[in-house]
Amino acid sequence: MPAKGRVDVRVKFSGVPLAGPGSKGFTKIEVFCDGYVVIAEIRTKTFQRFLETARDLGDWEGAVSGEFHHFQGHQIVLSNAGLQCYEKKSKPFNEKQTRAFGY
Repeated sequence: MPAKGRVDVRVKFSGVPLAGPGSKGFTKIEVFCDGYVVIAEIRTKTFQRFLETARDLGDWEGAVSGEFHHFQGHQIVLSNAGLQCYEKKSKPFNEKQTRAFGY
């Protein structure tokens, strides 16, 4: 008998996901990723904090993560999902790039 496990999914994105009303106290978000639409229900308060953080940061990335629940056509549905927003780290120029730009 094989061991039991679970599949955790994390999808990174750089734009505000599509959002709509979900069940009581939740917001349903959709993120397009490699031909699939990843769907997750996030607490409305968490989604509002995500929007505020994204607005405050100049250059940001987001990630939604959760347990794989099921496929529904070209949709991947997550359960127990969370949402993060963090600042993008800019890469410093290396010596070759500096010479290429004439600095």
